[in-house]
Amino acid sequence: MIKPSGARLAGLVVAVLLVCLVTLIARSCGMPMQQAPSGDSTAPAEQEPLADDSTTAEEGRLVGSITTVVDRQAKTVDWSHQKDKIAFGKWANDGYVDVYLMNPDGSDKECLTCNKPGCPQKHNGNPAWHPSGEYIVFTAEKEANPEQYSQWAVPGEGFNCDLWAMTGDGKRFYQLTAFPFHRRCVIHPHFSHDGSRLFWAERLGKAEESSWGEWALKVADFVVGPDGPYLEGIKTYQPGEHHYFYESHAFSIDDNKILFCGNPDGQSDVGFDIYEMDLETKELTNLTTSPDDWDEHGQYSPDGERIAWMSSTGFDIVFKSIEGHEWMKYLATELWIMDVDGSNKQRLTYFNEPGYPEYMGGTRCVVSDISWSPDGDRIVALVAYEGEGFAGLKAKIVMVELE
Repeated sequence: MIKPSGARLAGLVVAVLLVCLVTLIARSCGMPMQQAPSGDSTAPAEQEPLADDSTTAEEGRLVGSITTVVDRQAKTVDWSHQKDKIAFGKWANDGYVDVYLMNPDGSDKECLTCNKPGCPQKHNGNPAWHPSGEYIVFTAEKEANPEQYSQWAVPGEGFNCDLWAMTGDGKRFYQLTAFPFHRRCVIHPHFSHDGSRLFWAERLGKAEESSWGEWALKVADFVVGPDGPYLEGIKTYQPGEHHYFYESHAFSIDDNKILFCGNPDGQSDVGFDIYEMDLETKELTNLTTSPDDWDEHGQYSPDGERIAWMSSTGFDIVFKSIEGHEWMKYLATELWIMDVDGSNKQRLTYFNEPGYPEYMGGTRCVVSDISWSPDGDRIVALVAYEGEGFAGLKAKIVMVELE
């Protein structure tokens, strides 16, 4: 053992005294102390406000607090503005994802697709609320999908899946599509604000030029007849010169445009941008213009003036492979916000950066699917992080309160 010198020993004593003093001041001033998650409880989540006097936080930060509302096994989210309920995906005990419902504070969790007659009983996820709150559209793995393909049917990948609808209480189910086996992936359905149209992304097949394959964006009329909802008038869009990947995000506030991510301008397989496309003129606008960054999961604010999305901007990521689920081993992202025209970009979260309350101690984090609150002062977000879970990632749902 190396014996410390007298000066070094004195320095260590001073350091310990300073740590004790800071801890005493923090407790006496009522500053929050970080605690480990207490499990998947139905009790309301405990808030951990950001310290107002933090010297490490960015000046003028837009975030007031970040609260964990589902601490494990979570998937995609969507917030009903009519019912003020959040639909989300969650891994169940049978090894499949199901659609659940909860209050915004994380209480009163209820599974809508577990052991329900008339509903496929494999992977169910990517829930999307109808504006009326009467229906939820989701992706459902085909019951006859062979077991070896089930890992590719996880919501957000959607191989051998179809679009289904259910009533908002999970009592009645309706199949909307019947894609052929081994031909399609279907992901991320979203409704127009008037509820008359449905928007999703679809993988059409393989592409020699890209690991992701050939993709298209689809928009259809959502019709509710005497026997329940169905789709008609499906239109296909493949904006840009390259069709290697698209992911559907949202309709604009006037329902005349669609928001999506992809690499239609020749970006790399790991360089997605957020785009807006006019459905009538087909005019395409790149809102992020960061071809080397991974930009995804864009969502308009309720007033249509801002867009929140996730981005890898600021991270120097080397993807050693993106085959299969390998890309999940390298990606790191945070939540960002910008004006609807792509200006005034600002970073909201710092899960991957020391010196911020939400920092997870060096555990790599991926902020992904998001949804706005009805009044636009909160964003519910899925945060995946390294751990024992699908593709080496766990996931939690957090509530980001904006200042």
